[in-house]
Parts: sequence; C-alpha cells; structure tokens
Amino acid sequence: MALSLYFNKKHNECVLEELEVGDMVEFPNNIYSHWGVYIGDENIVHLTGDEAANAGANGSFASGSFFSVSGVQLDKACVKVENFLEVAEGCMAKRNNDKDHVLSAAGIYPRPRDEIVRTALALRGEAEYNILWNNCEHFASYLRYGEKWSDQGNLALGTVLVVGAAVVVGGLLKSLFQREK
Repeated sequence: MALSLYFNKKHNECVLEELEVGDMVEFPNNIYSHWGVYIGDENIVHLTGDEAANAGANGSFASGSFFSVSGVQLDKACVKVENFLEVAEGCMAKRNNDKDHVLSAAGIYPRPRDEIVRTALALRGEAEYNILWNNCEHFASYLRYGEKWSDQGNLALGTVLVVGAAVVVGGLLKSLFQREK
C-alpha cells in the first residue's frame, strides 16, 4: 500500500511539472473521474463537494440532495482553489485536454489562459451541483472552453434514458402479453 502511494505521488509530481495554465486535469478513481483546471503556482481550481456548502443552518445536510459522494449529500458544491498534489492524493492524475480535438471541430477552442484564471477565481465559493448537467467535468470544460461538456454526464444521462426506455418497453410488452391470454 505504501509503495503504491509513493508511486502515485511521484507520478503526480511529474504531471505537475508538465502542466500549463488552463490545462484540464483528470483525477481518475474506480467509479468516476474528478476534474479540475490548472491555474498555476501548483494550484488547481475544481468544483467539489464541500461539507460547509452542503450543511444546513443546524449543521446537517440539506434534504432533497440529488447526489451523494462518500456519504456527503450534494446538490450544492464549492468551487475551490487547492494545491494540485493534495487534490491528486490517492490517484494518478493526468492532463486531459482531449476535448480540444472534438470541440475544435465545432469551432470551439480553449480560451486564453488569463481569461481561464480570471473566470476561475471569480467563480470561487458556493455553486450548484447536478451530476447530469453541472458536475466537476462540466465546470472544468466551461473554464477551458466557455462551454459545459461532460462525457461522464452524457454517459450517465444515456444510461438513465436506456434504462427508462427498457422499463417502458418491458411494461408495454407485459401489457401486450397479458391481453393475449
């Protein structure tokens, strides 16, 4: 276990050395990837769950939250500027500007680096969260391109639609077969 953490840290230090301001950074884990944007001085800006942002007046989490990560209910999140290595701890981060190719075909290009940083710093603080329409990948894409885009969100939405369609078709088939009897 300690050896794995050592290699992760060394890997992340190498990634940090190669990052340029405005790069999107992916922090993969077992189920999903967390995303942020490098803004220089070893700092990353990212949309993250925040207990203070999600806590109600009495310190308990707001009810009706849409999503939960590690037991933290999220319908609100927080845009934070944090040290890259602290955010990357426990995973092998990677620079991931792959959307450059896809979005450039639609005439959407990365914004100037100073605009990315200025926008990132202006958005610090409490923010809305929705896994399908406003997650950390949407946020990072918005900073880099001025457009929200999330492959993970699109995959989740597609899964919801396919499962929903299967339930509807299954219900229709069941109804049809029951009528024939």
